[in-house]
Amino acid sequence: MAKYQDPIFTEKKKSHPGLIITLILIVLILLITIFFNIINNSRVSLEKRSITIASLPKQAENLRILHISDLHGLSFGKDQERIADTLKGSHYDIVCFTGDATDANGNYDAFLDLIRLFPNTPFYFISGDEDPAPLIATAHSGTSPKAAYIQQAEDLGAIYLDAPVKLTSGTSSLWLSPEWVYSVDAQVTERALNTRQEELMQEPDSPDKSAALAAITYQQDRLERIRAARRQMLPSDTHIALSHHPLTNQDMHNLLEFLNTDNESHVNHISLILSGHYVGGQWQLPLIGPLKVPATSGLGNNGWFPDRTFVSGLSYTLGIAQYVSPGLGTSAENGLPGMRLFNTPTITLITLTTRMTN
Repeated sequence: MAKYQDPIFTEKKKSHPGLIITLILIVLILLITIFFNIINNSRVSLEKRSITIASLPKQAENLRILHISDLHGLSFGKDQERIADTLKGSHYDIVCFTGDATDANGNYDAFLDLIRLFPNTPFYFISGDEDPAPLIATAHSGTSPKAAYIQQAEDLGAIYLDAPVKLTSGTSSLWLSPEWVYSVDAQVTERALNTRQEELMQEPDSPDKSAALAAITYQQDRLERIRAARRQMLPSDTHIALSHHPLTNQDMHNLLEFLNTDNESHVNHISLILSGHYVGGQWQLPLIGPLKVPATSGLGNNGWFPDRTFVSGLSYTLGIAQYVSPGLGTSAENGLPGMRLFNTPTITLITLTTRMTN
């Protein structure tokens, strides 16, 4: 038999209106944050920065570099119209793109749309670690050993930077180069390429053999272009390097060590490195800063909570200036969900000057 309860003496259940209101407020705050973050991720910010290079040639004073990185195949409106709107009224002399042009599937349409925004401006680019390999050494449908996204970018007038390019001339020059060029031992590389070419020549004819030989021929030609540039370089010249990965303290040590050896050139210092890869930490936490960068960065505890000084913006290591682009997209290398949080996609307009700047 059910136990009788006198309604007069039954204890009423307590309600918790404060807790319910708190939960509702938390949900509203999360929804509002997500909404504004989606809007924030769809726009592009332009950061302006002056960088002092004491050895800058007179012809390069106030040279304006538009630094873009880590597009990751994203489209900011039809034909990248939101990027075009952000850049409206801005003046720049060259565009430097420091890698990760394609999306996770290798699609590069958005990258080609980006290039089309600059029909009258030299557009230099390098590949990133999440792009398809720049050279194809196996049988494929094309006639060039270059990857399709590189070839089509070049068809639009962009310049794939795989050897030094002289931007100014006179008593001293400004050179733009991929960072790895400065540590290439030309003699060792030449021997390795020749050996591999000889090995391939002994193999039976096949589509793979033809593709591999074409890639070797391209690399041999590239090595000659590197050597030709080195022969023109003077000790008074200024060097700007493009690197997808930001250089760590150890990388800088290794680079300076190589530059101080006999490497067929007169390069003894690099004034500025432009890089990307970190996408500003992808997630930026209020009052804390970037949440995570790839573990291989050497920053923070296995990449977590890295020093924001080295994640984006200008820093100096062993006397070498390095500007790390906040980037436009997101990176799978960070190991975070594929969205930017409190981290506006950003392009940087860099002005080079001999004047002291803050």
